[in-house]
Amino acid sequence: MGGALVEALLSNGVEVVALVRAPEGARRLSEAGAVVARGDLGEAARWDARAAAADVIFHVGLPRLTPPLRRRHLRKAEREAAAGAEIVRQLADGRPVVMASCAIADSRGALDIARPARAAEAALAGTDARIVRIPWAYGPSGFICDISRGLQMRRFRMVGPAQNRIALVGARDAARALLAAAAAPPGLYAVAEPEPPTQLELVHHLCAVRNAPRPDHLPPRMAGMSMGSVVVEAITADQRVASSPPPGFSHAQRWDRDLAGALGGA
Repeated sequence: MGGALVEALLSNGVEVVALVRAPEGARRLSEAGAVVARGDLGEAARWDARAAAADVIFHVGLPRLTPPLRRRHLRKAEREAAAGAEIVRQLADGRPVVMASCAIADSRGALDIARPARAAEAALAGTDARIVRIPWAYGPSGFICDISRGLQMRRFRMVGPAQNRIALVGARDAARALLAAAAAPPGLYAVAEPEPPTQLELVHHLCAVRNAPRPDHLPPRMAGMSMGSVVVEAITADQRVASSPPPGFSHAQRWDRDLAGALGGA
């Protein structure tokens, strides 16, 4: 999603300074035309001067959540997310901030996997911030991409009955929503495709476009051993996202038409 955001900004003629962790990402964004600062949010002294002239600050750097992910792991991620958002808050010094947050929720509210994102939201409370909550974003990296690779290697099995809905949005649409939020009033927004697939529909679609065999089903308790309880909860919940997009945004991507192309070679 971060790469899609940088590409969208550059295509609009905007000068971009991108903070990037990985060398491969730094190379790709530099070749695309961005000014790249290597480092992490926690190393602000190394790069904050690069952002001093920015008109808008986009925060898409929440902590990485890697399976197996259990609830005890979230405490550290929440602290990291809040600390990162506080750095962004201080750096912005009154300038607009647009943050990509997590919209993975069911009928009861946000799932545990969204806890670090909500901690970052709390750290930005009272600022000139636009929060855009986003569900599973499909693109050339991320969890949906990992499922695609797992199916091709016969290492992914559906979890539970798989009749639950999986909230999705294309990475390019997520980037467009963040751009729209930058021009919108401060507040909380959310974007998700209006007709999400079930876990079963999503996996079968990926199998069809990747020419991979359909996997069998794994009981949630067994899946938790490799994925962790937090991921199992997220992938088996019947996800519901109340979409409230920023003014001027409309979806250009649709999972049943664009998912395979968005994943690329994954």
